[in-house]
Amino acid sequence: MKKSAPIFLFFLLWLGMSWAQKPIVFSQNDDYVIVVDKNKSGSSLEAAQELAHFLEKIFNRPYQIVSDQDYKGKHAICVGRNKLSESVFRKYTKQIRDDGFLLHSDGQNLYIFGNEPVADLYGVYHLLENYLGCSYTASRQIHFEPLPDEVVLHLHDLQNPSFRYRETLHLIPNEDPLYARWHKLHNRADFNREWGMFVHTFQHLIPVSDYFETHPEWFSEMHGQRVRDGQLCLSNPAVLEELCRNLGERMKKEPEKKIWSVSQNDNESSCTCPHCLHLDSLYGGPSGTMIWFVNQVAARFPDKVISTLAYQQTRHAPKDIRPADNVNIMLCSIECPRQHPMSTDTSVRSFQRDLDDWCRLTHNIFLWDYVVQFRNYQDPFPNLHVIQPNLQNFCQHQVPMVFEQGSGSNITENYEWRTYLIAHLLWNVNLDVDSLRDRFLETHYGEDRAIYIKQYYETMQQALLDSKQPLNIYGYPVDAKDGYLSPVKFDYYRSLFAEAYRRLPYEDCPKAEVGRYNDRLRLLELSLDFAELDLSMYEYSPRFTYFTQDGAGEKQVRPEMISLLEKFVVDCERLGVKQLDEAKYTPQQLYDNVMNFVKKSTGKNWALGKPVTCSTEWSTIYDVGGPKALTDGHAGMMNYHYRWLGFQGQDMDVVIDLENVREVSEIRADYLFYPLSWIFVPKKVTCYVSENQVEWKEVAQKTYANEESLAECKIVDFDFTFAPVNVRYVRVKAESLRVNPEWHRGVGQPCWIFCDEIVVK
Repeated sequence: MKKSAPIFLFFLLWLGMSWAQKPIVFSQNDDYVIVVDKNKSGSSLEAAQELAHFLEKIFNRPYQIVSDQDYKGKHAICVGRNKLSESVFRKYTKQIRDDGFLLHSDGQNLYIFGNEPVADLYGVYHLLENYLGCSYTASRQIHFEPLPDEVVLHLHDLQNPSFRYRETLHLIPNEDPLYARWHKLHNRADFNREWGMFVHTFQHLIPVSDYFETHPEWFSEMHGQRVRDGQLCLSNPAVLEELCRNLGERMKKEPEKKIWSVSQNDNESSCTCPHCLHLDSLYGGPSGTMIWFVNQVAARFPDKVISTLAYQQTRHAPKDIRPADNVNIMLCSIECPRQHPMSTDTSVRSFQRDLDDWCRLTHNIFLWDYVVQFRNYQDPFPNLHVIQPNLQNFCQHQVPMVFEQGSGSNITENYEWRTYLIAHLLWNVNLDVDSLRDRFLETHYGEDRAIYIKQYYETMQQALLDSKQPLNIYGYPVDAKDGYLSPVKFDYYRSLFAEAYRRLPYEDCPKAEVGRYNDRLRLLELSLDFAELDLSMYEYSPRFTYFTQDGAGEKQVRPEMISLLEKFVVDCERLGVKQLDEAKYTPQQLYDNVMNFVKKSTGKNWALGKPVTCSTEWSTIYDVGGPKALTDGHAGMMNYHYRWLGFQGQDMDVVIDLENVREVSEIRADYLFYPLSWIFVPKKVTCYVSENQVEWKEVAQKTYANEESLAECKIVDFDFTFAPVNVRYVRVKAESLRVNPEWHRGVGQPCWIFCDEIVVK
């Protein structure tokens, strides 16, 4: 256990009450029993059992649970509404809102109750955390602080939540039911009791597989043709009828479910047929057409709540129409930058303007916020300073429901403190965050290490603010290379972790405990490993590179970087880090890609630095200097913004002049696959060789069938080996799909191929 920390006792006055009564005193020798109602069942009993369990751990004696009919003692802890607590309950019940609760002492008894069943549990956990030295810092990690022999409490602590519904979906600790209850969060079980369908439901209510062949006119028209991977044609009356019929069938199967989502698919391909565009013009754009449609669905099911998304193209509020009373708006902040609070941006297209506009129309709003880095889960993401002002902003707008999206069952950078912070602020947006952070750091990492982690947080946050660079949820470490991940800052972070490791977590910490605390530090430090491994592929500074150069100017691999990579992969496996992004990119795939990068960048390459000509048109949107990028010695990574030569709607046909006749037996070129950004692997790559650039000989060919895998990102290797042949010129021809395939949401529009380095050996 960590050594004793000061116990802060809370003496709260309510409406000028007099405190002449004696306080209550807990100790190993107290005579308190826990009292519940006569039925001894339900949430009150569960709360009582939890309280008895933890009080026994704290005071080293059992606490009896009795019914109010059987109670004959002098001192009671009354959990829930019962005969002993009835008069106190009647006095204060009107002051308690939603699933709030009251802790009240009268010198003889302690009362814990709320108006909703779950509030009794919330009250018990609040007592344990705020008055009896317990902390629940991460999943299955409850800490107990040593207490004085006696704990004196004089309580009137009325707790009402800032938001009626609070969820940290996709942040790992919330998947632990006890963690969720302890921190007064709603979890999936709560959610599933009310919700019948949840977001992006057009694809389920009118499935493409069932309807597109027979009714293509029910789906989005884009660029003059109906598309499979888009939205619905909301102006078509048949779509309304069929959707309501299918929705009604689902409701019959689950009549107890109250909320049903009728919402757009996860793309921006709203219908552009003349009828839908006319509705857009009447109601202010796609959001107005969506409300027009959803209001009609809501009218068919007046006893249900119909939820819809205000997301991407529908995020803005509509004009000249408002949501029906039983329509819920799920307002999403996905595009927002995270370097400053949302309220600071009041431009015409800002989220703040949209929030203001929606709140003028309705307060039936479910605010969907995003709090982790989705493209790179382990990328350091210093957004902690905006979480409280953003939540305060939502609360001031009287938003009743808030949903903070994380990374599912996948561990993200700093997820333990981020989840702990969000959970507490969802209950009370005005908490003292500095005090909360200090308590968390001292408990979770150890008192003698906390100062270094605090400096780590504060230095990174200040560096972000000083850089004035954006921070978004789809970034890369390289975005911060001149800011909070600059070489100087990076070395300072490493020094802070080194100092933390050198110290025991707390005075007299047993050796058996040190490893557990070290693992927590290591889990936090993994994000620095990931950033260093990623940044070093860009080779933009001597601090971040995989290579040195020998006397002949050839690249040699730095063994310490390979060791860092191997340690990162091993520790990810040991500590439970399974994925590195939302597209299921694994640590092992990172290892393979880095080793592939190293292989392409080292060794003899006859094409290195040689002139390249291209007979097809390359794109300058992602400017890498033209075809010379194919022989500049800089291999591509997973980030297509760097080092990849792109061809939009074009084949690639390049010729490399080796300048001398060479014996060649291998030609290699890698291509990127990322359909979400309209990037596909060539359907065929053919290699030719020549000594005179007149007579060409085909030496290898390979075809590729692009998968229907929208969000996957990977590098596909085309490595051709053949019998040695003397050549001077090498030609590589890659045949593009040219346009997105039928299954793609951008069907018929020009797609890309991206090639990085061409290696000739």
